[in-house]
Amino acid sequence: MTSRIEHIRVGIRRNGASVKLKLRWDNSPKTCELVSAALPLEEDMWHAKYANHEIYVLLPVVEVFGEDPPGEWQCMYPAPGDLMYLFHPPGLLPKDVYSPDNPRRIVDVAYFYDRGNNLYGPSGANPGNIFATATSIDDMEEFAKACIDVWKNGFLGERMYIEAV
Repeated sequence: MTSRIEHIRVGIRRNGASVKLKLRWDNSPKTCELVSAALPLEEDMWHAKYANHEIYVLLPVVEVFGEDPPGEWQCMYPAPGDLMYLFHPPGLLPKDVYSPDNPRRIVDVAYFYDRGNNLYGPSGANPGNIFATATSIDDMEEFAKACIDVWKNGFLGERMYIEAV
């Protein structure tokens, strides 16, 4: 039997900030399994438009994870320190980001860095699976400062990564 990953790190490459999270095998075992098998991940980073205090990467489902996990520990109002697997209904993203005509499905892996998040967007409710949570309030607050810096100064050219610890 192979040991499973218990902790991961989410980071912002250019500004060097990161935060450690605990994988929540207790509540989202299939999501943890799929994400763990795909690590490490790194892509262009985005900042939320609707959800509020969220940074995320967009990833092709089949190429990265093989399949979507089932709905597990789903949430509409993520808390600070939650890392989520967000399913995208067709047409949710702007065409210049991802065309709804493209048969390749994508997923949003998102970290929420402050309170006041809401996953009800222009297409309606879009719940996702929480699969990891931050382990330290102090580290989470420091990482939030870096996320706010990205919000204020832009995310162009920034990369977000997720790796095993």
